[in-house]
Amino acid sequence: MLRVLGLLIGSISMSCAFQLPTSTQRIAAPIRVRAVTPLLATKVEKTDAEWKEILRPEQFNVLRKEGTERPFTSPLNDVKEDGTFRCAGCASPLFTTATKFESGSGWPSFYDPIDAEAVDLTVDYKLVMPRTEVTCKSCGGHLGHVFDDGPKPTGKRYCLNGVAMNFILDTEDPALANSVMERNTGGERINMPLMSVLPGVALDAAVAVLFISSFISKNGSDGLALFAGDGFEIGQLLELGPLAIGAYYAARASQKIAIFATKSE
Repeated sequence: MLRVLGLLIGSISMSCAFQLPTSTQRIAAPIRVRAVTPLLATKVEKTDAEWKEILRPEQFNVLRKEGTERPFTSPLNDVKEDGTFRCAGCASPLFTTATKFESGSGWPSFYDPIDAEAVDLTVDYKLVMPRTEVTCKSCGGHLGHVFDDGPKPTGKRYCLNGVAMNFILDTEDPALANSVMERNTGGERINMPLMSVLPGVALDAAVAVLFISSFISKNGSDGLALFAGDGFEIGQLLELGPLAIGAYYAARASQKIAIFATKSE
């Protein structure tokens, strides 16, 4: 098992990071607009000059230049009515209020997008350590990042910039609401990219190797033979501590790989 864990550590980099804020302007109130684009996402391509014509400066900074709005400034944080959050650039439906939750991060947070056709997930290394970026599948606009500290059932926290989205009530556009409901119930669920899982696996594997190596270094490769006698002392039980901790983290690494493999089928 040590050999396998060692290979994992040698092939992957370990890291985790949170989104770092940069300054943008405060928006006075939630932006709600009527549907003016097809209900199903279509690819949208524009030049920077064309995007600047239809986006406000703070929207352009986030969507096209991957900026980050200041936390606790988006009015979308307070939205609780039933409705759909759409890309501010191309109006593609992204998330619904049904999966929105209060994360305390200062940015609108969701635990799941509408379906796999709503957003793309890619791993970026802009801060050296890998983060999983969330972009609009239709226009490629930057929305935010996704982290592994969200609520059930997904355990994910899609931490998004409010300025990158518009909100429309279900009652304002029943056709959009029905289309989103159909996609939500029958659409393909999104899978995390492999490289977003491997750093966590590598971290757990490294901790496992550290503690198991510590046990072997102190007791030898046949250290468990120390406990094969008729009796043992409390001190001997304490010596098992590093081995138990190592086994726990090795099991965590294996579980993460198994979960990823199951969800990818």
